[in-house]
Amino acid sequence: MNNAPKPTDAAVAAEETSRTLDAFGTGTADAPGMSTIATPVGTQVDPPDPADEVLVDQAGRPLGPRALKTRRRILEATTALLDEKPLRELRVIDIARRIGSSPATFYQYFKDVEDVVLYLASQAKEATPLLVEIIGGDWEGPEGLERGKRLADLVIDHWEKYAPVLRARNNASDEGHPALREERMAAMMPLVEAFQEAIERSHAKAAGEAPTPGTAFEGGRVDPFAGATTLASCLERTSMYHHFIEELGSSREALVETTAVFLQGMLTSRR
Repeated sequence: MNNAPKPTDAAVAAEETSRTLDAFGTGTADAPGMSTIATPVGTQVDPPDPADEVLVDQAGRPLGPRALKTRRRILEATTALLDEKPLRELRVIDIARRIGSSPATFYQYFKDVEDVVLYLASQAKEATPLLVEIIGGDWEGPEGLERGKRLADLVIDHWEKYAPVLRARNNASDEGHPALREERMAAMMPLVEAFQEAIERSHAKAAGEAPTPGTAFEGGRVDPFAGATTLASCLERTSMYHHFIEELGSSREALVETTAVFLQGMLTSRR
């Protein structure tokens, strides 16, 4: 018989907060600035070992310490250059010059510029499971509003850290780049699905509630999938342009709370 004490609500909340901070502030991921995602509560795993992932060059040869350092410099240079010019204008020679090397060195590790951006974008989407976990919680009452604030804060932080790569991914996706479009969808669709499920749960709950007497206007209908795509799109664009919004007269705190109110309203819709 297990006599271990049941964790208190405060302990559970503290653990969730710790995991949230770890996921966005620490990690040993290969890409610059990219962080690993914490393991859900209850899952026991060994600490991650960077040696578990064996990186290879274009010829399939495992990379030694010196080669790994060069590869990382390529990733860092690409990220920096994407903050200066659009992907369509970025050339291999630009990256090679930035690291003080030659295009031949670049081609040892990546096929082309898009290959580097695809790798960086794949690392950026590692935040998706944590965001999905937050969306899957209860959105009712004060706790739901705080959940919305936490989600908005995390997505804004995500864009703050990875903006050059995410902008390049999205622009290339809009321009029809199939691999980067697939990468964008892999990051966004789990959020859309989680939002859709939350709206459907709210509608199902409302079906079992007695109608409010004397209500003349109940509001319009929220289609779960349309509502979910709207939420995901608005959350992304708001986070992408949060500096601009703040420069026009808002504040980070006001933007986070307003976004949370919008999220909660849609995710607790009754029809």
